[in-house]
Amino acid sequence: MTDDHHICLCGPSALEAYRAHMRLAPDLLDRPRTGKLARCGTPAPQMLEDTMERIGVTGKPYHLLIERNAPHTARIDVRRHQRTKRLPRRAIIKLSDDVHIVSPEMMFIDLAGSGEFHFTELVAIGYEICGTYLIDSSWDKMTNTERSLTSVKKIERLATGITGFAGAVRAREALRLIFDGSNSPMETALAMLMSFPRKDGGLGLTPLEMNKKVATEDGDKWVDIVLPGGTVGLEYKGRESHSVEQTERDDRRQNHLTASGLVTLNVWYEDIASDLMFDQLHRDIFNALGKRFRVAKPIAYRRLRESLRSRIVSSVKDYSGTVIR
Repeated sequence: MTDDHHICLCGPSALEAYRAHMRLAPDLLDRPRTGKLARCGTPAPQMLEDTMERIGVTGKPYHLLIERNAPHTARIDVRRHQRTKRLPRRAIIKLSDDVHIVSPEMMFIDLAGSGEFHFTELVAIGYEICGTYLIDSSWDKMTNTERSLTSVKKIERLATGITGFAGAVRAREALRLIFDGSNSPMETALAMLMSFPRKDGGLGLTPLEMNKKVATEDGDKWVDIVLPGGTVGLEYKGRESHSVEQTERDDRRQNHLTASGLVTLNVWYEDIASDLMFDQLHRDIFNALGKRFRVAKPIAYRRLRESLRSRIVSSVKDYSGTVIR
């Protein structure tokens, strides 16, 4: 045990801290950065507990990044992480005088190398930190933010430039399936179903554009997902419970988008969650694209598709409410 009061959050604890702080501290990403772990150790249990409560981290064990030569005592409340390689410059953000946190880019690489997340979970986290929402404990379980924690390019730059860090290779694999700008977990789920390769059960439609601005006669509109080629867009609407007025507004909005050269398909939660309705959505998308969907082994592909869809839908069912634009 050490009496040092400085801590550095990493891995799942860093993710929890970012989710708790970004809605309260929009300047977090602009705070001083360093690549050194000076005086970062493991405080006494009660002191650590108080600090974690203050910054909104409840998940145990706490994941802490510590200096290479810091004294080590096994504790059930802490998982200590020590680096054998020098940390990249600016890899650590000073959250406060006594609390540091790894950068979002470093955190994603740590999560990729931790072995605690299924690949689809890792991709979903990537969409979240490269998007404009964070999952939290608010009434609707998420908060929209004005600013993304990071971007695909920033993570890729770090993952490509470092050596000897577990997770860098897996992070780069995940980044091929992540696109900046998602505005909700359900947009992320829909994007993942569209873009995952067919060998994994996805539709293989990549690259995607998230929340793309489209010029119309009534001004700029934003489309949730624009598919490759730029002629077909998807709009997530939530559960199938719309008023007549809302439906009319949606229809007029879609007419304007169609006039701009972009065919948009409305997608409800049921279109993703139901086997039959997802089949229809699948057909509608490829009909709109003017393409035929081909796989070498249709039965094997369908099993993969349903497995992928089941994992994704089960992870976002709490966020499937109606979206009001």
